[in-house]
Amino acid sequence: MTDQHPHHIFFSYSPETYDFVEPLARRLRSDARLSFWFGPWHSVLGVPIQEQMEEALREAQACAVFISTGEVRGWQNEQVRTAIQTRVEDEPAYRIIPVLVPGAVRLHKQDLPPFLRRYEAVEFSGPDDEHAFKRLLAGILGIPPIQVEGYLEAEATKEHRSLPASGTFEHGHALVIGVANYQDVWPLPETVLNDARDLRALLTAAASCGYAPNKVTQLLDDEATGAGIRAALADLAVRTGPGDTVVVFFSGHGAHNPAGSEGQQYILPYDCDSADLPDTAIPGDEMTALLRDIKADRLLMLFDSCHSGGAGDPKGMLPQLKGGLSEGYYAALAQGRGRVVIASSRPDEFSWALPGRRNSLFTHYLLEALRGKTRTLGDGYVRVFDLFRHVADCVPTQADQHPIFKAAAMEEDFPLALVRRQ
Repeated sequence: MTDQHPHHIFFSYSPETYDFVEPLARRLRSDARLSFWFGPWHSVLGVPIQEQMEEALREAQACAVFISTGEVRGWQNEQVRTAIQTRVEDEPAYRIIPVLVPGAVRLHKQDLPPFLRRYEAVEFSGPDDEHAFKRLLAGILGIPPIQVEGYLEAEATKEHRSLPASGTFEHGHALVIGVANYQDVWPLPETVLNDARDLRALLTAAASCGYAPNKVTQLLDDEATGAGIRAALADLAVRTGPGDTVVVFFSGHGAHNPAGSEGQQYILPYDCDSADLPDTAIPGDEMTALLRDIKADRLLMLFDSCHSGGAGDPKGMLPQLKGGLSEGYYAALAQGRGRVVIASSRPDEFSWALPGRRNSLFTHYLLEALRGKTRTLGDGYVRVFDLFRHVADCVPTQADQHPIFKAAAMEEDFPLALVRRQ
């Protein structure tokens, strides 16, 4: 259900504090290499969420309790009580850290819930409060704050990899799909095709990502039929194995039919018929099966398909269909070790392409990350979390759009490509 290694931290938060916790989680993972279970990223479909939370609490070395008011309610109250019980009855070294989020009413110790008053709180004045971040990190790790910088350097060095002698990303494979000019449903803007073309060009550039051109398949418009997409995924399953890294990128329409079977969702190929999605689109369970057949140890799926947009407008609604894909769809695709999904936006948001830009907003920053315009470990590779952190930090500054991340069991922040800084 969760990673095999013990988690450093369990996040106990409320809906009011989520928007602070999620970017902090990105930073703790990418900068400090911490492991944790975070429900929106790691929850497993079909397993009661309570069981998953209990397991993650047991595995953690510390519990951070995020507070915006003096009140701790619902699941958060149960989590805190379980954490305190763990410290008292099972593990005296278990650490409990109250965290006051920016904008919270300034709380005195007596304002905290009684069971948290004995623990020293970390108070953030803003999302970029370096002093508070180091204090929180020190509390999670059980080390003095003065040792935090040394810890960060040591952890980064520990994960460094040697560059391949060939100068190429030898075990990288990719399938890049862009569909704009549909036969039966509303067309999408040219940026969709630009996204696919530019991603393939960057991946196969010897001076950048280093993929072999014959290991990157591109399907555009009439090449991306249902049969074409299925055949390309089947080809990946045949030519990749445990030592490989696979990237699958899809930009086009995703949708579900409210009149159809409950919860059924579809990737729409070029030749789909909106009146007959079950027979002409690729349903979610089939897509999951096709990806499961790919035995690569590391698989990243990138979706720019939730209402993706044209120049200042959403990419377009579909006649007779409800556009977009749910987080549950992405979570189903991410089941299994080494499987990661990054999508361009939350299900209730549009994914945009802005005036004057060649690429959609999400893919613009995706390409930036692969070019090295993101924080990396400095060993010549760009990793999954380098990429996700860049798009998740940058995209919301340009539009009301928040990329999402799903990985049920991600033990390794694996390299995606070579990165050559200019």
